[in-house]
Amino acid sequence: MDVIFNFSRYEELRHSVLQLLRENLDPDLLQEEAHDLFETWWSADASNGQWNDDVKQRLWTSLWQEVGQQA
Repeated sequence: MDVIFNFSRYEELRHSVLQLLRENLDPDLLQEEAHDLFETWWSADASNGQWNDDVKQRLWTSLWQEVGQQA
């Protein structure tokens, strides 16, 4: 899948992960693809230099708990 994701808000990230679910991505790859999206979002300066790695991990865990269980 060659898609460029450009999102600045968490809600846009969440929507993109939900889109992965709807596209019936291979369940074995779903978490990896979702995490890649998350890393892209984080790297796009989503934290604005204000959040640390602990916050980053909590955000990822929260996102995955919410949408990953729907897989």
